Amino acid sequence: MTNVTRQELLGRARELVPELRARAEKAEAERRMPEATNRAFHDAGFYKVFRPKRFGGYEMDFSILFELCAEIGRGCGSSAWILANVAGHDKVNGMRDPRAQDEIWGSDPDTLSCACFPTKDSRVRRVDGGVVLDGLWNFASGVDQASWNDFNIFLPRDHGPPEHVFALVPKSDYRVIDDWFVTGLAATGSRAVAVSDYFVPEYRLLSSELCRGGPTPGSAVNPGALYKAPVWALGGKMFLGPLLGIARGALDIMVEDLGPRRSVTGATLSEQPTVQVRVAEADAEIEAAAALALGDARIAEEYAARAERPPERERVRWRRNDAFAASLCLRAVERLHALAGARRLSSSDPFQRAFRDAHAAAAQITIAWDLQAVNYGRVMFGMRPGDPRI
Repeated sequence: MTNVTRQELLGRARELVPELRARAEKAEAERRMPEATNRAFHDAGFYKVFRPKRFGGYEMDFSILFELCAEIGRGCGSSAWILANVAGHDKVNGMRDPRAQDEIWGSDPDTLSCACFPTKDSRVRRVDGGVVLDGLWNFASGVDQASWNDFNIFLPRDHGPPEHVFALVPKSDYRVIDDWFVTGLAATGSRAVAVSDYFVPEYRLLSSELCRGGPTPGSAVNPGALYKAPVWALGGKMFLGPLLGIARGALDIMVEDLGPRRSVTGATLSEQPTVQVRVAEADAEIEAAAALALGDARIAEEYAARAERPPERERVRWRRNDAFAASLCLRAVERLHALAGARRLSSSDPFQRAFRDAHAAAAQITIAWDLQAVNYGRVMFGMRPGDPRI
C-alpha cells in the first residue's frame, strides 16, 4: 500500500459509505466511533495520508484528506470528523522537532494523535526547559483512537497577543473525562482531558508562529511540501470536509427517499417542481462549497511547494472561504429539511442525524462565518486579523 493512489483511497472511502451509515445509529447511541470503523480506516490507509514517508506514511497533498472526509461523511459525519482530526494532526506532527516525531512513531508507525483546547479551568506557565500544564482541556476529538494529545496553550507575552503553542502529551499522562453528551456529532466522543502539574519539555512544543507557511522545525527531516503549508490558514478545511460529506449524505438520503415516494393524494413527489428546485439548489450549494475549498487548497499547495509563506491577506481569505463554504453546506441541509416531512422526524432517522451533525460541525469556531468574516473584513481595512494564530 506504499504506492496507493488518490483514486484508490477515494474509491475505498466510497465503498465504506453504506457500512458506515448502517453503524451510525449505534455509534451515536454509544457516543464513540466503533472500533470496526477505526480498524477499517487503518486497513484502508486513511490514517497514513499525512504521515511522513520516513515513518511509512503516504505524505500526500493537503486536499486528499478533505476529499476523503467529504466521502466518509456521507455515511457517518462523526467518523469523518474523527478521521479529519486524527489524520490531519499528522501534518502538525511532521512539522515538529524530530525528537518528538521519533517519540510518536519510532516504535509504532501507526500511532495516532489528537488535540484538545483550553477551558477556563486550564492553566499553563513557562519554566526552565518547557512548560507546566494544569487543569482541564476539552473537545479532544479522536481521544479514543489516539495515543498522544496536543494541548493547545496560549503563553502570555509582555506586548501583543499571547503565543499559541501545541504541547504534546502521551495518553498515559492525562485523564479522560466522560463528559461528551451532545446533540450533534455525538459519536465523535470528543471528551475532555485533565492533567495535574504536568511538565512538557521544550522539544515537544511547537509554536503556531513557526507554522504559517515555509520551513518548519520538522521540514529538515521531512522536506515535502506538506510540512511547509500553513496550519491555521488551512485548518478550516479539516472541519469543512466532514461537513461537506454530511451535506452530501443528507442529499443522498433525500433523493433516495423522494424518488419513489407519493403524497397522500397520490402525486409522485419527485415530479413536483418545488421538490426539484430544493434538491437542485442544495446540490449547487454543496458543489459550490467544494469548489471554493479545493481552489484554495491548490493555491496553498503551490506556495508550500516553493517553501513560501503566503501573504496574511491570502491566509485570512482562505479562512473566510472555508467559513462561507460551511454556511453553504448548512444552508443546503436546512433547505432539504423542508422536504423531510413528519415521517422523518424520528431521532433515529438518518436525515435527522445529518441535520444534527451538520449544525454541530458548522458551530466549530474555525468555520464560524461571523468570526471569519470579521477577520477578513479587518484585513480589508488595513487592520490585523483578530486571530493571532493565522
